[in-house]
Amino acid sequence: GLPRYTWLMETNSGVHSVCLGDGKCATIFPSPMAMAASFNRSLWRAKGDVISTEMRALSNNGGYIDRGTLPSGLSGFGPNINILRDPRFGRASELPGEDPFLNGAYAAEYVKGMQQVDENGYHKMNSYLKHFTAYSREFQRQHSNAVISTFDLYDTYLPHYERTFKKANASGVMCSYNGINGTPNCASKFLTDLMRKTWGQPDALTMSDCGAIRDVTKLPWFWAPDEVALTRVLENGTDIEAGSTIIVRNAKNAIEHGVLKASTLRAAARRTLVQRFRVGLFDDPKKVSWTSIPAEKLGAKEHQALSLEAALQGMVLLKNDGILPLKKGIKVAVIGPHAESHVELMEDYYGNEVCYNKTGTGKSFDCVVTLADGIRSRNTGGNVTANVGVQFMGSDDGKMDQAIEAAQSADVVVLAVGTTAFGYDIEHESYDRDSLILPGIQTDFVTEMLRLKIPTILVLVNGGPLAIDSILNIEPEFQPKAVVEMFRPGTYAGDALGAALFGDENRWGKLPLTIYPAGYVAEVEMDDYSMTKAPGRTYRYYTGEPLFPFGFGLSLTTFTSKCSGGETTKNDDDADEESFRFTCTVANTGKMDGEEVILAYTKPSADLRKRLERTHPVPLKSLAAFERVRVAAGQVETVDIAVPKSAFGLVNNGGERVFWTDDTHVVEFSDSSSSQIEVKLTP
Repeated sequence: GLPRYTWLMETNSGVHSVCLGDGKCATIFPSPMAMAASFNRSLWRAKGDVISTEMRALSNNGGYIDRGTLPSGLSGFGPNINILRDPRFGRASELPGEDPFLNGAYAAEYVKGMQQVDENGYHKMNSYLKHFTAYSREFQRQHSNAVISTFDLYDTYLPHYERTFKKANASGVMCSYNGINGTPNCASKFLTDLMRKTWGQPDALTMSDCGAIRDVTKLPWFWAPDEVALTRVLENGTDIEAGSTIIVRNAKNAIEHGVLKASTLRAAARRTLVQRFRVGLFDDPKKVSWTSIPAEKLGAKEHQALSLEAALQGMVLLKNDGILPLKKGIKVAVIGPHAESHVELMEDYYGNEVCYNKTGTGKSFDCVVTLADGIRSRNTGGNVTANVGVQFMGSDDGKMDQAIEAAQSADVVVLAVGTTAFGYDIEHESYDRDSLILPGIQTDFVTEMLRLKIPTILVLVNGGPLAIDSILNIEPEFQPKAVVEMFRPGTYAGDALGAALFGDENRWGKLPLTIYPAGYVAEVEMDDYSMTKAPGRTYRYYTGEPLFPFGFGLSLTTFTSKCSGGETTKNDDDADEESFRFTCTVANTGKMDGEEVILAYTKPSADLRKRLERTHPVPLKSLAAFERVRVAAGQVETVDIAVPKSAFGLVNNGGERVFWTDDTHVVEFSDSSSSQIEVKLTP
């Protein structure tokens, strides 16, 4: 028979595994949302390279997923690229953001880094996208039928998967628990045909999410008996059942009873074998260059350095009233439930063992740099205290008075608040939020601390966005002097925050999502999958006033920028496609070196919009390109931005992407001049 093989290896932020020894634990990156906030393609590809290198290090050296149970495989499930449709979604920490183009760009680079090919054509590993598709609700997730218009499917829920398959040749998908318009996703010929036929991946594999095949026999599908259920699943393109055994237990009888064709089962088996051949599992290991990767590459120093770099670029500075950068040698009180948190700094699917535990029992997080420790290490000659103040949930447990006392003795307070995926039912797999505000009594606690009138920096650590309306609307003399969004910053959270607050690094990112006001959740239903129904979802359709818009982010220096151009040229990524080429000049007018991100959006002219909106929705604007550039203090850099003509297509009610030639379109830039340049598509 075939050798045993572990299919399900989670690779969203790190390789799910146990350590191979002291100093040989998988590198854990910041959450995908923090990664996306960098708007840095080379960083995303480098992450994929690290993940695949460590996957091979484990496979080559007897690695395991859990202690002594399942050996490490070469099939990585992740990136998770679902759209953050609703900010309450419990698994927001696993996602890059709310924009199809951004999510697809992130995934394409990540997959390219993971699926490198050696001189003999062997993949370093195989990468599978999850969860295919429109999975964005935890309540009753295994019994959910999402009603989605054809317009929304092709405009929002499919483009990022299409981009990743076409640009990076992902190896397949994990189909999601939910169904769409009456058909479970793990038995959707529509979805598998898109992947294998329309997007050109005939050998792409589909594996079910754990238990999703069993779920088709239950509410609301009730496919029975099991022989019929498994036949529908296999006939519609799913190849592997995870988390249940309906296919294994019933396939033989289904064939003997004439319900299932043997050829259907063979087709599924063939696709599984193709995946294993690609990584060289049935060939002489000496022919596969990746088999020489040693155990020392697991958690290598250069990999850890990249994780820190990602944390630096993944923070977003939302406000700075001149308090930053901090002067060293001061008294700092780091206060709040995240002041000394460890695992709480990780996203849901961070991995397994983060730090080596010499006892061999239980998980250790001793190597995680807490926010307080990171600030302490940078505050040369100063003093840093840490106090929890309040818990993530629950009432005051008597530590608030201690926090107030610590704050009153400090020059600056760093309030580290937010959510966690561990220990509390706030936001995580199986649990959506019902509110966007800080959980528990954290909002009241923050307000109480601000009224002390000690200069305060508010630091947010969270999966989905937090609505801090009441904090931002407090009387001006009490407001926080700075606000930092960290998302789930990972292992080197403290190092990154300390370096950023004291100005040793100035590498901030931009928001990959919209931060809505607290009242937004009363305006949209969690189970309504329409993107365009008022007030709209994501920056592409939201017509309200956000607390902070998609793409927002400050720096410790100042930039002025202006974009110009619009001539056509061949697309660097696709020689058969033309792009509009623009040049942006970015001047650093401040006193610190820094990095700026320029975003380019497409939108139709006012006349074209008015004409089209009579028949179907039209996005307010859509991200089409971006570049990150480092500029030294007092210097000017130029950056080229190519906007492909494919970015100007507008989806109609039939799901067709239409290119309105001879009509005027607009390219809008996020530069300081708010440049808007008109272009025309030619037939």
